[in-house]
Amino acid sequence: MRQLIAVLFALLIFLPTFLPAQTESFNADSAYVSTKHLSVTIGPRPMGSANEQAALLWAKNKFAGFGADSAYVMKFTKTKTRAGMVNTNSGTSVGIFRGETDSTIVIGGHIDSSGPEIPGANDNASGTACVIELARIWSQASKHYTFLFAAFGAEENGLLAAKHFVDNYPGIDNVALMLQIDMAGSEDDIIILSETPTHKAPQWLVEDAFAIDRALGFNSLRYEINFMSINNALSMASSDHAPFLDKNIPAIDFTAGVNSSPIHTSRDKFDFISKSALNRSGQIVNSMLQKYETEGIPAPRGGNYLLWPAFGSQFFLPSWTIPAINILALLLGILAFMHSRKNRLRIDKPERVRFSGTKLFLMLIIMAVFTQLGEAALQFIKGLRYPWLVHFDKYMWLAAICTIGGIWVTLQLTKRWRFSPDSYVYTKRAFIGLSVFIAFLGMASMRLALYPALTMIFISLAILIPNPIVKLILSFLAPYPMFKLMFMEELPFLARSLTQGGAGIDSTAESLLFSTAITLLLVLWYLPGIYAYSNAVVSSRFVRDLVKTLRRPLFGLMILLAAVGFGGYLYSLPSYNEEWTARIRVNADYNVRSGENRLQLLGNEYFRNVSVQGDSLTRQYDVRIHKDDLAIPFTAEWIDLTGEELIIRGEKDTVNVNWLLTSTQPWYLATLRIQTDSLEIIDVFSEHAFNHRKNQVSFSWTGQPSDTIRFAAEFTLARGANLIRTLTGRYTCMPIPIKVSAELADIAYRTTVVYRDTLLLGEM
Repeated sequence: MRQLIAVLFALLIFLPTFLPAQTESFNADSAYVSTKHLSVTIGPRPMGSANEQAALLWAKNKFAGFGADSAYVMKFTKTKTRAGMVNTNSGTSVGIFRGETDSTIVIGGHIDSSGPEIPGANDNASGTACVIELARIWSQASKHYTFLFAAFGAEENGLLAAKHFVDNYPGIDNVALMLQIDMAGSEDDIIILSETPTHKAPQWLVEDAFAIDRALGFNSLRYEINFMSINNALSMASSDHAPFLDKNIPAIDFTAGVNSSPIHTSRDKFDFISKSALNRSGQIVNSMLQKYETEGIPAPRGGNYLLWPAFGSQFFLPSWTIPAINILALLLGILAFMHSRKNRLRIDKPERVRFSGTKLFLMLIIMAVFTQLGEAALQFIKGLRYPWLVHFDKYMWLAAICTIGGIWVTLQLTKRWRFSPDSYVYTKRAFIGLSVFIAFLGMASMRLALYPALTMIFISLAILIPNPIVKLILSFLAPYPMFKLMFMEELPFLARSLTQGGAGIDSTAESLLFSTAITLLLVLWYLPGIYAYSNAVVSSRFVRDLVKTLRRPLFGLMILLAAVGFGGYLYSLPSYNEEWTARIRVNADYNVRSGENRLQLLGNEYFRNVSVQGDSLTRQYDVRIHKDDLAIPFTAEWIDLTGEELIIRGEKDTVNVNWLLTSTQPWYLATLRIQTDSLEIIDVFSEHAFNHRKNQVSFSWTGQPSDTIRFAAEFTLARGANLIRTLTGRYTCMPIPIKVSAELADIAYRTTVVYRDTLLLGEM
């Protein structure tokens, strides 16, 4: 009995050592409060701004308050953006909670927002708030792994802080896993990002994420294969997990609300944050941490697969599947082409029907125009440029109805057109077009080439299989892969993002040019598909009879009623609401030396219920214009460029400059461009980051730089050359009192001040 009691006593003492790590539950209320603090109390947090600095300091203090073994901001002052080198003041807030081993799990989220008017509530105060809450609950738990919590700055400018962290963190070789939360405040499905163009997360990490999501009852994770196919080829979008993947560190990102949340706009507000969505993302990541703390992190650090979501599940296909399918498509295409050529009709030359392919091309143009007619009609009736902004998905259904209408109209217009009865005429063109697509897309990505390859497989099987029903089904399925690629999952976000540049489309000619480009894209992309349909028509009496049925007036009347009825329904829906609004920018431009000034109102949407109120001007707009000059003269003597130059004469002139760049107003961006009036500038040295090309050197400071910038540089010029200096300051305030308000739009104010002079170095 005593021995039994001793054993039980020992178990009670040592049992905690063998139990999984116990943590508190994820507290969504706490994450909700942190989201509000970042997006409301602090507000917009663009790279390098005072608000981003305040947010980074707040996160660091949070980590320290939770008892982190080390908490600091890992800063950088120079970085390379998409536009080139810039000077800034950003970094990463780091909180390290040591475990039994140096092997480290990084849990991260970016803390910046994408502009000076953008609160960034969902993108990404919400994700950072989840990271802060996870730091709180894991700070109180015993840990095998060392946990490093990171709030990255400058993500919106190109993952800059994360790249800096990966390149400079001393313990990066100890990082075994990275989990990223980028947008957690939307109830939309969570997209996983688990790959870069060169690296993939290991299969175990992706499988675990989906398994835990299901086990928690959320069933919310999605892998967007079509978007990722484009994204991997073009490197369009990513998050802070990507630099870790490229370092061969297992990493995955969880993102919610790309399509449903007004990210990258001033409407990304705390008002639209869902507490239950915060809880969902927090629980998923917390459960993954618990799993790896208990079971350990598997050894594989990368993956070599194609993730293919289908039938509500995920299939991991070997990477060789992609080239194998592409090769299979080409082989089947050759076989089907030879079969079609062998069985071509022998028609005497005088009786051959000419230009069948060209006629189909013209038919497809009509269909593509009809695809856009529904939107164009509602644009005209509603008097708006983007009536679809709120209800993008519903307008896509209208486009589908109008496309069917376009098919009916083309069938009416071509009743008397003669087409070749020889299917080879169409299959030849289809295979040539698809082969071009496969080759062209294959140069960018073998994965992109997969889509026309699948279309070629369907067309080839439709040719080789004689059954008319199967032939019809395969012919109709043929364009589907290419359709899915064009209308990929993130199309709503892409379309809404493009509207932000709508102010740059000024004239009817430019609008027509844009519509023409869309039409040509649709025509060229789907031309092989219509050739496949034509092959089915000439090869099958059943299909020909179906086409005759579709030509009936009753069918056209049904399409018209559907288009008018659905269009009327869309007319009743709002085009803008509290989440989705238009943008108006008030631009003031001033030249210090010449005194030239211009005040302009620019919008991506027509000015509807817009009012302008200034000391000397009151104006109301409710018209179909989106650009107007405001005749209010002003001055903005805000910037100056002073200092001295030292010239060392020789075969070429070496110039040392010490200048002061000053502004009497807090500037948001400052740019100094130095150029010579002859030959090149060479041998440029400066402590400031710069961009150099031939006869020009430019220096940029972003994110509310100091009102006084002490600038020093050395460079070499052609002997006797003159130096042209241009200092540009950009501001988020106006030089005069003016207020613009609009029912359907958010307002941004921008002032650009330019100081330009020429230093006659040859005369010094």
